[in-house]
Amino acid sequence: MAYAYQPQQAYHPYRSTAPISLHVVAIFQYLGGVLLLGAAALMALAAARVGPAVELPTGNGMFTARTFTTAGYVVAGTVALFGLIALVLGRKLQNGRNWVRVLLTLLNGLSVAGGVYQGYITGAPYAATLVSVAFPLLFVILLNTRAARGWCHYRHY
Repeated sequence: MAYAYQPQQAYHPYRSTAPISLHVVAIFQYLGGVLLLGAAALMALAAARVGPAVELPTGNGMFTARTFTTAGYVVAGTVALFGLIALVLGRKLQNGRNWVRVLLTLLNGLSVAGGVYQGYITGAPYAATLVSVAFPLLFVILLNTRAARGWCHYRHY
């Protein structure tokens, strides 16, 4: 007996882009990285412009204008490094690296726990605590959707 149609097999199409849940988290990673790089540039500019103009008492010679300029550059370099790390993590997340998904889930989970703990200790209003916890909690949820896990493990969802 002939069938008018062939029975369908389970079809998992190959997808070339990450699911929207990972794109949302990656866009916020990119935004955070760019903001950190901008802050680092402003810090370096402030260290270059303000450092030589600082006049300090040189009683023991311990603190000089050069010391503050150097410290400003070190802080700016550290902030820039974290900005670059955020950009790289966002890109690796879009490419489907599972270790980045797990790392960001852990970091956002710690951020949620820290926000709740800080709200409890300081007695902050519930609205302020909710606002500080909202984005990290959203990111934890988005990183653990079925599509996100499938993309990071098998490159399809």
